[in-house]
Amino acid sequence: EKSEMYCGEVFLLLLATTAFIAQTNGKEVEKTELRVLIYPYIPDLKNDGLKSLRKYIKKEFEAGHPDITLHVDGDPSVHDPYSTDNLKTYLGTNGYDVVEVDTILLGEMVKLNLVEPHPHPGIPLDDSSFLRFAVDAVRYKGHVYGIPTLVCANFLAAMTSENGKDDAVNLIGSFRGSWTLPGHYLNAYINKYGASSMDDGVLSNPPEHSDVLNSIRQFSDTCVRKDGSNPCTDKTYKDNTSAQINDVIKSKSSNFLAYAEVIGQALFTDPNLKVTSVKVPPFGGAGYLQMYTDALVANRNTYKAKKNAIQKFMAFYTSGDFRYKYAFCGDIGFECIRYVLPACSAFYKNTLVQWNSFYMQLYDVMMTSGTAGPNHEIYYKKDCLDGSISTQLKYPPLI
Repeated sequence: EKSEMYCGEVFLLLLATTAFIAQTNGKEVEKTELRVLIYPYIPDLKNDGLKSLRKYIKKEFEAGHPDITLHVDGDPSVHDPYSTDNLKTYLGTNGYDVVEVDTILLGEMVKLNLVEPHPHPGIPLDDSSFLRFAVDAVRYKGHVYGIPTLVCANFLAAMTSENGKDDAVNLIGSFRGSWTLPGHYLNAYINKYGASSMDDGVLSNPPEHSDVLNSIRQFSDTCVRKDGSNPCTDKTYKDNTSAQINDVIKSKSSNFLAYAEVIGQALFTDPNLKVTSVKVPPFGGAGYLQMYTDALVANRNTYKAKKNAIQKFMAFYTSGDFRYKYAFCGDIGFECIRYVLPACSAFYKNTLVQWNSFYMQLYDVMMTSGTAGPNHEIYYKKDCLDGSISTQLKYPPLI
C-alpha cells in the first residue's frame, strides 16, 4: 500500500538526517528542526494571517514524520518574498531551510547562489506528474531548482448573479498596478509573436510594439461605463479586489478578469454567483495564457545538513493528497474552497475536484492554452515598464 500519494511515484527516503536518532525502547528521539516559509499571498479566508493554515501544515506533516519538528512561517503582513534583500535573508545562513517562492525570480536567486540545484531528484518532474508549464518554470539554464506547488494566471470568467440588480457589464478587472499591466503586456506579446518569442533579449529590454499595445487598449476599452469612466484603467480597481468582487456581485452578468483564487473569493462571498464559462483573455488570436508558478526551493546553506528532512517536506507538501487538503480548506474544516491552482497533476484527477465545474473549466483552459511565464530578468523592470506602457496607452495618472 502507498502511504502517501504525490505527483508521480512514491519514493521511500532511506537516508537518516544527522540530527535523528532512531527511537528505541520507547525513548524520545532527537529531532531535526526544519524551518519553512510558505508563499504568503493566498486567500486568507479566516483573516488570521494564515495562522490556521500554518498550524495545519505543521500538524499534518509531523503526524507522519515524528523525526522532524517543523516550524512554518508565512504571514502576508510580515513576509515579502519579492524583495531581493528579503530573499537573501530568507535563504541565508540563518534563514529558512525551504522557501516557497514565485519562480518569476528564480534566475535572480540562482545568480545569487541562494538555492540548491536538483533539491529532490526522487520526485519525477514530468508532464504526467506536474502541469507542463510548471515544470518549465522551475528550470533555469539546464538545471532544476525547485518543486512546483501552485500556478496562477488572469482568467476571463463569465459570471451571473441571481441577486444582481445592476445591468450587465462587459468587463470587471484591473489593468493597473506595478505588475498587473506588465503582466498583461507579456501575455499580449506572446499572443502576437508566439510563446517561444519570450527570449532573454525580450526580457532584458522589453520592446513596446504598437500592435501589442493596441490589443491591450482594445480589451481595456470594453470596460468603459455609460458615464465614460473606466474603472479598469483608473485607480478604482487598482490593488482592490474587494471593489471588483462587489461589482461582480451587484451585476446581473459580467466578465471578470482575475486570478482563479480571486474569482473563488467572489463565489465564497456570494454563493448565488455562478461561473458560466472560463476563457483566455482576448489579447490576440493565438490563445496563449501565460502562467506563473510558485515552487519550493531549498536553502543552499543548510541543504547538506538537512537534506533528508527537506526532501521529506517537499514530497509531503507537493503531494496530491495534501494539495487537495490545502485547496479545499482542510485547515478550517473543509468548509470552503480556496480555488488556488495546484501544479500537481494528481490533484485534478481527484473525484471531488472533477465534480467541481469551475475547477474543471480552469483546468481545460490551462491544458489547452497554458504556457510558462518568464523566470528571470523581467520582474525588477516592472515599474519602468508599467509607467511606459500606461503613458503610451494614455491611461489616467494614479493620483
